[in-house]
Amino acid sequence: MQLLKKSAPFYKRIVALVMSVMFFTLTVFGVGAQTLAELQAQQSELQSQKDSVEAKLEQLKNDVAQKQEYMDEVYVQIDVVQQQLDVTRQEIDALNLQILELEESIADKQASIDENFELLKERIKALYKQGEASTIAIILNSRNLMDFTEKSEIMRAITAHDKDLIDRLTEQLLEIEDTLDKIKESKETLAAKKKDLDDKSEELSGYYDEAYAVLVELKGEQAIAEGHAHKIGVEMGYNEAEIAELEEQIRKQLEAERKAGNSSNVGGSGYTGTGNFIWPMPGYTYITCYYGSGGHRGIDVAGGGIYGKAIVASDGGVVTYAGWNDSYGYCVFIDHGNGYETRYAHMSQLGTTTGSSVGQNEVIGYVGSTGNSTGPHLHFEVIRGGSTTNPMSYF
Repeated sequence: MQLLKKSAPFYKRIVALVMSVMFFTLTVFGVGAQTLAELQAQQSELQSQKDSVEAKLEQLKNDVAQKQEYMDEVYVQIDVVQQQLDVTRQEIDALNLQILELEESIADKQASIDENFELLKERIKALYKQGEASTIAIILNSRNLMDFTEKSEIMRAITAHDKDLIDRLTEQLLEIEDTLDKIKESKETLAAKKKDLDDKSEELSGYYDEAYAVLVELKGEQAIAEGHAHKIGVEMGYNEAEIAELEEQIRKQLEAERKAGNSSNVGGSGYTGTGNFIWPMPGYTYITCYYGSGGHRGIDVAGGGIYGKAIVASDGGVVTYAGWNDSYGYCVFIDHGNGYETRYAHMSQLGTTTGSSVGQNEVIGYVGSTGNSTGPHLHFEVIRGGSTTNPMSYF
């Protein structure tokens, strides 16, 4: 089936996608972030781009599936119409054969009529030439009146026989011609039906070709979007490694300062926690998943209208990480400087930055459903000596 040429909008869309990939490559791959904050901001932007591209990919996959389904349905209709065309052609062929046979029969009848009509004309001509002489001859040669009557009747019978024969042949000819006319009418009806089917087949083929062209276009866009998503994933991997390295440097630096007893990191700075934790989700106490359930590392706090509500630091300390984590989404990790660490995940928005000191009950972010989340909630962990513990043990 001949494909339709791609339309101008198709090329525009492809060019737009290619340009966006080129712009993305130049702006992201060509610029290296120098600080943790810059890397985290870049990672956040990359995640937004990734979400957008993945949403586009999902839509494209749905469009491809729908277009393929549409093409399958059109193809079934094309097949049905083609079968109808085949049957119609067979019917037309059968009628053509009948027409040929009838035309041959008409020709035979007409030849027989013509032959008998010529004989009749010859007899009539002979009788006309004989005229009265013929009648006198019959009278003279007749033995009696009875004989004369019989001979005259025979002459009329011969003439009538020829005429009756021609009449019968003519009647048969008219019947054949009538049948032929009806068959020709049927053929015209079938020819009209065939034309309608040809038009329908051509129309369906046009729909199929158009759908195929759109399908090719969608798959082209899908391939470009997948390439875009791959580039984003690669860059996010690079950033993740750099962020992890910088975080480790910060953690080591903070640990060294803590051990050295640097006064700038004690007391009012909030680095060393109180050792007493407060509830991190003011106004919401409904727990949807407890610690240890299915290997759960913390507790999940949810409730009606919780999305966007403020999350507070359960105790004072230093933010060792504030940014994006694949499974946690936007999250905040706080080192309380006394062997404890708390983690807050799935935020819609961050309220602090890596390296910042925060006090107990200070807002550090807002509830969301980012990362590996099935709905708005706060995932809260308490880590002691490097191991997770049951957060409910501290309230």
